[in-house]
Amino acid sequence: MSEPGLSPYGRTFGYTEEVSVVRQTLANPNRFGCLLLGPAGIGRTTVMSMALAQIEANTPIYRLRGSEQVRDRELGVLEILLSQAGVGTDIGVGAALSMVAKVIAQDSSTSIPIVRVDNANLVDESSLSVLCHLAEARKIRLVVGAESVRAPIDIIAKLWLTGKLTRIDLTGLDEGAIAALAATSKQNTKSAAELYRDTGGNPRLLNHVLFGQEQIQAQDRILWNISEELKPIVEICAVTGAMPYGILAALCPWEKIDAMADAGIVTMTKGRDAAVMIAEPVIAETLRSQIMPSHSLRLFNALDKVIDIGLLEGQALFGYLRWALRLGFQRPADYVYKAMVWANSRGRYEDTAMLARASQYESHEMRLEFVRAEKGLGNIESADRHFDQLLEMLDIEQSPPRLLSRVASMDFRLTDPRAPERLRTGWIRKQLTSPVDQGRYGSTQARFEQRGGRLIASRNLAENVYRTHACQTRHRLRAYAILGFDEVCLGQVDTGLHYIRQAELMFELPGTTSYEIEDAAPQLFVSRYVAGDWEGARGALTSVDAGDRMRDFIGALVDIRTGHPARAQVALTEVLAQSHEEDFVDIVRISRAAKRYADALLGKNLQASDLPDQSQVDSRVDRYAWWSEFESRLYDLQTLALTRPDKAAEQLFELGCAQLDREALAIAAGALMEATRLGHRKAAEELARIAPNIQGALGHLASTMSRALLEGSAGALLEAAQESLEFGSAIVCSDLAKLAQKRAVAENDRSAVRRARILVGNSTRTIRFNAADARMDSVLSGFERRLVDGVVDGRSSQELGEAHHLSSRTIEWHLGRIYQRLQVANRRELRAVASTWKARA
Repeated sequence: MSEPGLSPYGRTFGYTEEVSVVRQTLANPNRFGCLLLGPAGIGRTTVMSMALAQIEANTPIYRLRGSEQVRDRELGVLEILLSQAGVGTDIGVGAALSMVAKVIAQDSSTSIPIVRVDNANLVDESSLSVLCHLAEARKIRLVVGAESVRAPIDIIAKLWLTGKLTRIDLTGLDEGAIAALAATSKQNTKSAAELYRDTGGNPRLLNHVLFGQEQIQAQDRILWNISEELKPIVEICAVTGAMPYGILAALCPWEKIDAMADAGIVTMTKGRDAAVMIAEPVIAETLRSQIMPSHSLRLFNALDKVIDIGLLEGQALFGYLRWALRLGFQRPADYVYKAMVWANSRGRYEDTAMLARASQYESHEMRLEFVRAEKGLGNIESADRHFDQLLEMLDIEQSPPRLLSRVASMDFRLTDPRAPERLRTGWIRKQLTSPVDQGRYGSTQARFEQRGGRLIASRNLAENVYRTHACQTRHRLRAYAILGFDEVCLGQVDTGLHYIRQAELMFELPGTTSYEIEDAAPQLFVSRYVAGDWEGARGALTSVDAGDRMRDFIGALVDIRTGHPARAQVALTEVLAQSHEEDFVDIVRISRAAKRYADALLGKNLQASDLPDQSQVDSRVDRYAWWSEFESRLYDLQTLALTRPDKAAEQLFELGCAQLDREALAIAAGALMEATRLGHRKAAEELARIAPNIQGALGHLASTMSRALLEGSAGALLEAAQESLEFGSAIVCSDLAKLAQKRAVAENDRSAVRRARILVGNSTRTIRFNAADARMDSVLSGFERRLVDGVVDGRSSQELGEAHHLSSRTIEWHLGRIYQRLQVANRRELRAVASTWKARA
């Protein structure tokens, strides 16, 4: 059967991890195969196609596809295979099992065949039963795609319950993949965030929105099953996004709503105020696009007769008000304000701005929400202009304290933290008496001081909020995160990480909004990153929905610091390709600097023009943070050190001293350690002075490194190299081990030379070959791999020479080249490297 061509979204497909899981499962002899689940258009077919395209060419692949025409025909999907055995579909299931097994055995070579079943929910039970039995007998491996685990797919699901079948639930493309896809569309005017919000990442729906292609497949089949009587109900749900069950029950019998839920057309939340919504975003988008203005007005009038706006909240209230305002119907200001707050709390800033522009109300609260939306959209000039207008209209005596505290908090968010004298609302603090309002003001001011690098002031403000239990939980959560970061930077690493763990636990409490994720979540990562807790840093944002792009960024920075620049280079390329204006931290600047460093480590020759001119570098005010500026500068100086070590060492020393002026001992230690390993003696002396005041592994490493560089003996340098390797920094270990090796040679210490050579080899292998996709076949030729296999099997050079018709001296020459390429010293180290590669393959 011919394979269908990839649709436009296939060129920028974002399911790289899922494709990898399918490939790994098919390579695992203890697995029966994969079950991919997801609604129509989610990308099941593309994932299967991409995974199977990378399977070895000698593996037989049988492609079966379910359809409406064969779903009721017993053994219908196996008809072609049965015809090859000379029989039809009128035989029993047991006979069909024997015949299909016979046909597959005839076509098979040494590899177990793969049977791909697309649209398995449209395949008859008998066919699926035959395939399941073949998989259990290890005659085939299955790759099955279906919309859900409902019958007849529950037959396949039984294999998953045994633990032998891998289940993969496809949830849609992330914002990065959407941004790459949107860049290929000439008619798109929306950002990646808006597209993700509107489509849920559904590739087929994205294809429709971006390229205007008609949706004539699964969504049409579902729409055909909706009766004319119920279609208005479904259209109302599509326009509003969600509608309470009780209101819809006033428009049609509740039994029919339940029937639509049973059919999978709509879903219902649980609880007293249950809401009804369309099950698949692609269906909702299709319905919305088909509703003409006159019909939309009729639907709204029908809904408006039975609705009680006081019962609406969340998505239902927002969807209803958006609909009403677009049609020109004004609604009470307090409900519009409530909907704006809800949309802003979920990061739907464009929707908030739309409500503000469509309504004719201009209360102070609504103006402030509009400013928040403009700031969230990156329209800083517009946000500043409207904020100044709000301040001119604000009546201090008549305004409630809650509004004043929120106005002051917005002032902190709009003002450059490097210039606190530009704040416009310092007088408000005296007007606040409630702990809730003081907590909002205090936590925001603490974050403002932190972004400006004033850590002592930030710590004091945050500590006051977190100790006041009358403050709201979400404000105390922000205070915990701020306090944790400040303490880590000030050198109190253990204390700071304790606060960070408390903040992580508080994310599970109710009441957290998008602002807490935007403001506090990145600090969980940075605190662990600065402390050298690499595994903790990599998994710091697992408890919050920070997005794939942020997680890729985090993983890349950790990979660079732990000596995996190849892996970081790939991830940073993806991060920078997904750049958009809605970044809630300034990661673009750091990513660019980190990628330059990774490129240089991997051998790319950088010109002087490749490094930015620091006198001209300026970050956007709303995204500026002192740590971001420091980290990007540190990466640039590390890049410079690879070609101009003397110049970089002096600048690194100055950078570290600048952080000491802020009392940021842990941050300063990073720059001073870099200067110290480049031979800067003043940096080593300064590092020795501050190291005892830094807690944890970072302080211990700083102390060991400064002592080693000041003492200069091979033993001290080896101790520092070993310490840095245990800390997780393979690059530092490599440099220190090379210094130790030179010193040991000068001291004629053979034992130290041997230890240094081992450390150099281990760290260099990590840096060069530990990329996620590094394989021995990408480093060595086929003949060299066979020699390595022989060494692993314990064969001598003479035995290898006889096997390959070469002399033992020639074999030794080839092995010497392999040793040099893999950075190993002898056969024992070569066997260790080969075992590691094979375990990862």
